[in-house]
Amino acid sequence: MKRNLLSATIGAAALATLFSVSAGAQTCAAPASWTPDAAGNPPINDTTCGHEAGITGTCQTFTAPGAAYVAQINVTAAGTFTDVTFTGGAGYTIAAYLVPSASGCNANAACTTTGDGTTHMLHGDVPPGNYYLIITGADFDAPGACGTFTASSNGTLPVTLQSFTVG
Repeated sequence: MKRNLLSATIGAAALATLFSVSAGAQTCAAPASWTPDAAGNPPINDTTCGHEAGITGTCQTFTAPGAAYVAQINVTAAGTFTDVTFTGGAGYTIAAYLVPSASGCNANAACTTTGDGTTHMLHGDVPPGNYYLIITGADFDAPGACGTFTASSNGTLPVTLQSFTVG
């Protein structure tokens, strides 16, 4: 009986680890990759806590008061999404910034667009290209502010083929 209970507990812990959303920190050096399908799945359900802590300037003088979740997205003209929505959890005010990858993740470069809990990122505002999607707290939040969030798309952001090899 005890052995069965122990086996079940170990198995449940292994499954929880296997299916956790965030396998590691999503940082500028190692961003997550987000490529939703035609229905917009999967959304990103994660937290800003414990991820990129070195962002001092995201874009146009906006700052990150706490840790930030960083994803790499590639948008093509064929994208079927019309908007990306953001929902933040308790303890902070969600803010999202879309910065061209060529500008760098922490370069305080011009934002392509921004979003938050009430403002969506619209496809019409996002020209084709490679971007960092930086999700953090609002610059007016308290230092260290972070929390859970969901980023959802209502369509696909088709990826751009970076390389192709026939071997």
